[in-house]
Formats: sequence, structure tokens, C-alpha cells
Amino acid sequence: MPAFLAAAALLVVAALAFLLPPLLVRRDPGAKRSSVAANVDVVRDQLAELEADLVRGTLSPERHAEARRELERRLLEDTADAAPAPAEAPPKRPVALAVVVAVLVPALAAGLYAVLGNPAALDRATRQGMTDEQVANRDKVRDLTAKLEARMQQKPDDAQGWEMLGRAYRMQDKLPQALRAYERAVLLDPKNPVALADYAELLALGQGGRIDGAAAEAAERALALDPRSDKALALLGTGAFDARQYDRAIGYWQRLLALAPPGSPFAQAVQQGIDEARAAKAEEAKPDSAGARVATAVTGRVVLAPALEKQVSPDDTVFVTARAVDGPPMPLAVVRRRVADLPFDFVLDDSMAMAPELKLSSAASVVVTARVSKRGQPIRAPGDFEGRREPVRPGDRDVVVTIDRVVQ
Repeated sequence: MPAFLAAAALLVVAALAFLLPPLLVRRDPGAKRSSVAANVDVVRDQLAELEADLVRGTLSPERHAEARRELERRLLEDTADAAPAPAEAPPKRPVALAVVVAVLVPALAAGLYAVLGNPAALDRATRQGMTDEQVANRDKVRDLTAKLEARMQQKPDDAQGWEMLGRAYRMQDKLPQALRAYERAVLLDPKNPVALADYAELLALGQGGRIDGAAAEAAERALALDPRSDKALALLGTGAFDARQYDRAIGYWQRLLALAPPGSPFAQAVQQGIDEARAAKAEEAKPDSAGARVATAVTGRVVLAPALEKQVSPDDTVFVTARAVDGPPMPLAVVRRRVADLPFDFVLDDSMAMAPELKLSSAASVVVTARVSKRGQPIRAPGDFEGRREPVRPGDRDVVVTIDRVVQ
């Protein structure tokens, strides 16, 4: 809003600068222009034409200077012998009219904008499509957050306060702050299933939606404390589905379905997930799909060399890729995990193909690379840590890849 008001004020000032000078210095309409004044006007016009020709390039700088000197000489000759014009009484300046214009222009501009414009659009919340009620709720959450922050400085051992603060941050999409608040909450009260389930969800969001590692562990702890935790059941079911553990996914989601109101949209969504898991399980059971994929899959384990353990962070991303030894640089299969998961087992197969024509089974041999990315990027960069095994043939088992060197 301040920027808009400043711009509007500048436009009003510019309009007044255009309107007021003629009112304050207007000449007497009945006064006759002298011949000298007329000559000056003619010369002024000719000088303007010379400047325009110079800018357009139709007149060289030398010709421009020569023509300008000639015009100045003519002007001196015309005015040298001219008698001075008799003094005229200065015209009456309409100061009152100028004052009226100076007052009315801003007032009319503001009034017209209030009637024809959209003053509500100056509010950021309105531009974002928020209703008055939503704006009020947003302001309440902000006030509550500020009070909770002040309270936690005075009572840093209040587990419930940290949970409430984390929830307030979550409502404002401040995920890093929410995660830190929930970390304190579950540390102070490790037997709170609600806080543990919320903490698991935030951990999963922080790692790209993957429900494994610390996120899965927090969800399992929440479910052990409360077997009816709907959030924990939903998270663990999704994690199992992503890992292609369809029986486990179906088990979690069936327990979740029993908690949902029959016929509700939530129950329908859970049932849809169960149906998808059953369909995926049936697809894998087909000899021409699962059998072929398993026969060409590369399985193994990724480990981190002890010398590098102090140089990585638990939240650093680990990429495990398979690329054709003689082929394009695009990966044929990719697995993404975290350093906190090391050591971990991996499976690379055709279901992870980046393009239909680039499958693991289409390569005669591949190089399997495990890389710790400090920036979380799939592109290899100096300062990353990696290890590789080659050549590896599709279908090889128990391939061990040790991350033991720094990318230069």
C-alpha cells in the first residue's frame, strides 16, 4: 500500500505541475506580439528542426554547427536595431483559480478512485483472495504465535507449549520453525502420540514427501502409543505403498478405513488407496511384469566410509543411480534417500526408468553410483561424496557401493 500511495501522489503532483503554471503566468490575451518576439519563435522552431535532423542522422555534426551559427547570427541582426517594447502592466494572475485547482485535483482523484477503483485491492490479503473472516483468522494466528514465542522464552520446558507453537507455525506454512518446535515437544514429552504423528508428517514434508527413516520411526512410535492414530496409519500406509510393500499398505489403510465415517469422502479416499495397492500387487504378480523386472533388477547395499562420517550431515541427500556404461548420461534408475538412513539396501529396476526407452534391462552393463549431495541436487557437483561400482550387469545381486571419495 505505501508504494501505491506514493506513486499516486507523484502522479497528482505531475498533473498539478502541468495545470498550474499556465494559470499563474498566463499572458494578457489582448496583447499583441512584437515582430521581435515572432522572429524569436521562428528561430526557435528552426533550431528544434536542426536538433531533430542531427538526432535522426540526416544532418552531420559539422553541418549542424554551421547552420546553428547562421541562425544565431540572423537572430542577433533582427534584434539589434529593434526598439524596446513599451512596458505593459502585468496581467492579473488568477491565483484564486490556481489554489482551487491545487485543492480540487487531489480531492477529485481520491474521490473517483474510491467510487470507480478498487481500494480493497490495496490490501495484500484481499489480492490473495482472502475473505474478511480468513484475514481475521490469520491475524489471530499471528497474535497467538507471538504470544507463544514470548511464553516459550519464559517456559522452555513446556512440552505442550512447544506443540502449540509448532501447530501455529504449521498453519502459517513456516515448516522449518514448526519442525524445530515439534522436536522440542517430542523431546520433552516422548509419549505424546499426537505430537509424534505431527512431527512425523513434518519430517516427511522436509524430505520431499518420503515416509521413511526418521519420519517412519516417529509415525511407528505414535501408532504404538495410540493404535487409533489416523495420521500415523495414513503416513505408514503411504510409506509402505511407496516402498511397494503393498500388503503392509493395505493393512494400515484397512485399519484407517475402520476409523472413518462410512460413506464419507475420507473413507472413499482411503478405499481408493486400498484398491490401488491391490491392483499394484496383482500387477507385480504377473510373470511378464514382476518376473521380468525382478530378473533384471540390481540390488545391493550402500555404506559410508568411516573417514567421511564427520563430513556429512544426517539430512544430506543420497542418490543411488544406474547409468549405462556405453550409453546416454541420463540415469536408467534412481533411488533417493538420506545420510541418516545409511547403511541401507537398494533396488534399481525398470519401474524407475526416467524415459520409456531408457530402461535398466536395455543396458548390457551399468555403473552404479552412490553420491551424497550437500545441496540436495541430482547433478554431480564439487564437494559431494561418492562411490561407484562397475561394470554391473542387470540382474546382479548384493552389489556393495562404498561412498569413500570427494568429488573434485
